[in-house]
Amino acid sequence: MKKILFALSLPLLLIILVSGHAFAIPSEPPPNGKIWVEVDGLWISVVAPPGDGPYIWKGGTWVLDTTTPPPDSQWVPGHWVPGHKKGNTWIPGHWVDGHWKVVKPPQKGVKWVPGHWKGNKWIPGHWAGSAPHKKKWVPGHRGPGKQWIPGHWK
Repeated sequence: MKKILFALSLPLLLIILVSGHAFAIPSEPPPNGKIWVEVDGLWISVVAPPGDGPYIWKGGTWVLDTTTPPPDSQWVPGHWVPGHKKGNTWIPGHWVDGHWKVVKPPQKGVKWVPGHWKGNKWIPGHWAGSAPHKKKWVPGHRGPGKQWIPGHWK
């Protein structure tokens, strides 16, 4: 009898562990004009911050995050990644919380100028120095469906 109960409970446990609820992560895009934030271990949808710079949700409002960024990194705001295929594997849609991402220099002679606040305006990170031949730096921005497109050379 114990073996039967164990065999029956194992699939149920697996389903619970694989579900987004077990990990308390959002399993669907936030409502239009909102983003997901984690508050006391729970994900709630709140009005999107007033810009794409680093903000902190504090006391029910957005405040500027003026912490010095890690060296050679650009800010990636929180965003929803729609479900997609990667090879033969289906990757379900998921929320990516705002974070700093390291950028690598494309060549010698260029220096990364990290994003920073100028008053209440966010100035995105960018390269200083000579650009690679026939290339231009495109700062991170929102593309179709408001999906985040990191800064890149084009």
